[in-house]
Amino acid sequence: MTLVAATARFIVRFRLALAALMVVGMLVTAASVVVPMLFASEAASGPKSHLWGFQVKTSDDSTFQSIFVEDGTTEIITFDFDESTNVSHVYVGAHFSESNENVGVNLCDYVTVIMNLEEVNRTERYETSQTDSTTNDCNVEGDAIWYNYNLTLPTITQFEGTAAEARGQWDIVNMTGVGLWVIEITVDAQTLLEDNGEDVDITINTMEFEVLMTILDDSAEPQVEV
Repeated sequence: MTLVAATARFIVRFRLALAALMVVGMLVTAASVVVPMLFASEAASGPKSHLWGFQVKTSDDSTFQSIFVEDGTTEIITFDFDESTNVSHVYVGAHFSESNENVGVNLCDYVTVIMNLEEVNRTERYETSQTDSTTNDCNVEGDAIWYNYNLTLPTITQFEGTAAEARGQWDIVNMTGVGLWVIEITVDAQTLLEDNGEDVDITINTMEFEVLMTILDDSAEPQVEV
C-alpha cells in the first residue's frame, strides 16, 4: 500500500514533466512526417512560372587593317569571339589599288579573299551574301571583295513560363558566331606584268548582342542574362 501511494505521489508530482515529455515526443513524431511532406510538396510544385520581358542590347565595332601580300603567297588575318558572346552581324571587305595605275588600264594582280569559318559556332544560322572571292578589278569604288553575315533575332518581347522555358526561346541564336574567324588573302600576279604584290585593305564590322530577361509580374526579382 505504501509503494502504491508513493508511486501515485510520484506520478502526481511529476505529471507536468511527464506531460511535457509526451508533447515533445508527439512533436518529434509529427515533424518526421510533416517535413518530408513539405519537401515533397515543394518538389512537386516545380519551378515557378512568370511573365518575362526580353530586352536586346547591341554593341558594334569596326576595325581596319592594311596588309601587303606578295605575289604567290597567302596572308591570314583572324578575329575571334569568346563563349560569352552572341554575334548578330559580321561584314568583311577587301579593297586594293595600284599607285602606278594608268588611266583605263588595270594593272592589279588577282586578289582572292576566302573566309574560313571551320572553328566558328552555328554559322548555318546566318543569312549570307558575298561577291566573287577572286578579282583583279581595282577600279571598284569601295570594297572589291566582301562577305556579309546577318543573324535574324527572334521578335518575341514577352513570354509566360519558367526561367528555363524563357531562356529556351533564345536557344536558336545563343552563342552564334563564337569562335575563330579566319580571313585568307592570296595574291597571284598577272603573267604579262611584273609586280611584287598588292596592298590589301581589310575592313571588319561586327555587332554583338545580349538578351536581358526581366520578370514583369514581380519587380523584386532581379534581371538575368540569357
